[in-house]
Amino acid sequence: MSRGVLVGRPLTAGGVAGAYDAVVVGSGAGGLTTAACLARQGRRVAVFEQHYTAGGYTHAYRRRGWEWDVGIHYVGQLGRGEPVRVLSDYLTGGALRWAPLGDRVDEYRLAGEVYRTPVGFASHQDALIARFPAERAGIKALFGLVGRCRAVLPALALGRLSGPLVRRQARLLRAAAVPPEALRPAREVVEGLVGDERLRQALLTQSALLLADSTRRLPFFLLAVLLEHFRTGAWYPVGGSAAIARAMLGPIRAAGGEVFVRAPVARIELEGARAAGVVLADGTRVRAPVVVSAAGAHHTYRTLLPGASVAGADRLEGMRRGFPFVVLFLGLDGTPEELGLPRHNLMVTDGDCDAFFDGTGGRTSGLFVSFASAKDPTWAGRYPGRSSGEILAYVRPDLFEPFRGSRWRHRDPAYLALKEELTAELLDRLHRELPRTRGRVAYRELGTPLTAEHFTGWPDGSLYGLAKDVAAFGDGRGPGLADWLRPRTEVPGLYLSGQDCLAGGFLGAVTGGLLAAHEALDRGGRARLWAGLLRHGVRPPTPR
Repeated sequence: MSRGVLVGRPLTAGGVAGAYDAVVVGSGAGGLTTAACLARQGRRVAVFEQHYTAGGYTHAYRRRGWEWDVGIHYVGQLGRGEPVRVLSDYLTGGALRWAPLGDRVDEYRLAGEVYRTPVGFASHQDALIARFPAERAGIKALFGLVGRCRAVLPALALGRLSGPLVRRQARLLRAAAVPPEALRPAREVVEGLVGDERLRQALLTQSALLLADSTRRLPFFLLAVLLEHFRTGAWYPVGGSAAIARAMLGPIRAAGGEVFVRAPVARIELEGARAAGVVLADGTRVRAPVVVSAAGAHHTYRTLLPGASVAGADRLEGMRRGFPFVVLFLGLDGTPEELGLPRHNLMVTDGDCDAFFDGTGGRTSGLFVSFASAKDPTWAGRYPGRSSGEILAYVRPDLFEPFRGSRWRHRDPAYLALKEELTAELLDRLHRELPRTRGRVAYRELGTPLTAEHFTGWPDGSLYGLAKDVAAFGDGRGPGLADWLRPRTEVPGLYLSGQDCLAGGFLGAVTGGLLAAHEALDRGGRARLWAGLLRHGVRPPTPR
């Protein structure tokens, strides 16, 4: 019998204590990572989520006999002993299981040309050389540079932590392990290594569509991070993406804590200059010496903190927000095999992955297409004869601006008409790429930036919060605009978790969650946290 997709305890069910060791605002991957890490050190933690289920962009939902994930389409570095697997096993005690997706990571369909990314750097490099033999030297140089960028994210992560010793270590690591190309725009670096534009697109498309920005703005090290992240393959959570949040409930509850849903936080309470707890929307006060906001920098500084005197609110003014998106959720009659649905993801463009993000393309970007029903080994037993999938495309921030301020389920007819237009466009493109889906779409539902903003609180419905561009990270010569966004804030007792702490996506969110837990713990707690992770890395649990 399958478990439901709803995760967490409704606030209306009661059980909220007046005080905890820590409270976490927001139950996305970052917030739950912080909460589980603190709970593993014996801290009693309350997580408050405004949505009706926990998980943020890792949650799933059901409608009319189908189920969809809303943000987790694959995760890398989950091989035995790899960093994401170590963290996953540590956070959940091995309860969260992952299914490998096979020997193909992604498939790119770029202006009619098809590129498939095999597992492994050697295989990927050899496949590109076979297709572009004249670019052999440039391809080898590029993969060599990717290898030299492996320590860039750890170096930047260390640099976001507090304390003179760790800052000194970060400076040394950065000087030794961050090549100058790492912080330059990805397209600029790729153009300097290879001349064939088709090859450039094959190398750049993943970064543009997964990181939601032009590769003229994204730093090269993020391209390298993606290639490294999926170097040994890709995995999907067994039982669907809701399994992620469900598995993290165990350690939180074991330490006396809870994840509360339908529990919006109105503000963070201060005692003098120090964070001392939160006030929920219904007026309930919850005290805690540690307050962690995983709700994004904008919401934290502009909504949750009382008064406008906090310096962070002013610093946000000059920072770009990420692009908003639409996602079409599809319910299809037929099994993945009958419909020809791939286990890997499809990325489809007209041959220029940057045109939309640079303002020279249409009103939507290229497509990211994913079918959870083809990835989850439990799907056929839970939904026999049915399939589900999602089509994601980014849209211009002003496309839905005329409807801002309207309420969910009470939108203007023009808004509904725009949704129908976009739905028809996306379906047409899907049927061209996967012809066997034609006539088999039994249910469809389009989520918009207003939907995303309603459920997540991210301004403009951005998928990744603040833009993760060269300006945010800096060019290596001067500070980046996001350097001040550290897990330990200028407000004593208040910590930031999640994507805005470092990088976007699942990897960025859980890394931000881990950094926030490190900062919120005392010296003994930190030692136990890292010792526990090390034990899981040295002696991984036997797969179930």
